Amino acid sequence: MSVQFESLNRVTLTEQVMQQLAAKIISGELKPGEKLPPERELSQMLEVSRSRIREALRALSLIGFVTIKPGGGTFVGNQIDEMPEETIVWLFRQKVSNYHEVYEARRLIETAVYLACFDRKTDEIVTCIRKRVTLLAQAYADDCSPEKFNALLEALDIYVAQNCGNDVFYKLMQTIILLRREAALKILESPYERKSSVEKRSLVALEFERGDYKSVSKAINAFFDASVKDFTFSS
Repeated sequence: MSVQFESLNRVTLTEQVMQQLAAKIISGELKPGEKLPPERELSQMLEVSRSRIREALRALSLIGFVTIKPGGGTFVGNQIDEMPEETIVWLFRQKVSNYHEVYEARRLIETAVYLACFDRKTDEIVTCIRKRVTLLAQAYADDCSPEKFNALLEALDIYVAQNCGNDVFYKLMQTIILLRREAALKILESPYERKSSVEKRSLVALEFERGDYKSVSKAINAFFDASVKDFTFSS
């Protein structure tokens, strides 16, 4: 294969794999319909484990950048700039067939998006995240509807994704938000769950302000673990 890849460092490996592959697809270096090397070859080219390659390919397949054919390999898809909600949901449901895969997709995407945003944070980003969390807290205090509260949660996640520096992750966050929406509205009928969401997002905002990567990662995993355990996938 004539396409050359750069070796990766050992920070956010799955994200780096996704970025390299997506960049080559968007630039046209990898052509629509072109078959990618097997996972073993890609792992050697990029100097990462096969599990990282598999995670990255699965995530890219969710938004149509690649098509994975069991037993047949992985092929470049047609890169889509604007994806309607119906297409996003359809693509996700074609690729994810059970709760375990949804769980793993959420953990990978939501955690990576927030950490990528933290890596690029500015005073303005930190301030905007704090303001959005404050709006959440006020909505809880006002006993707002689950729909309004969830809209604020989604707006926060979208803002973080827009500022994570990775267009692929931004699209993946859109996918996850759409998939979790129905379950989230049911969960957020509980005042306790709304309060828990405020507390955990407030902790994330606080750690963004403090600027310690490990503490931010711990806070993100805390709110993720609390939210994902209640998430169910309905086909």
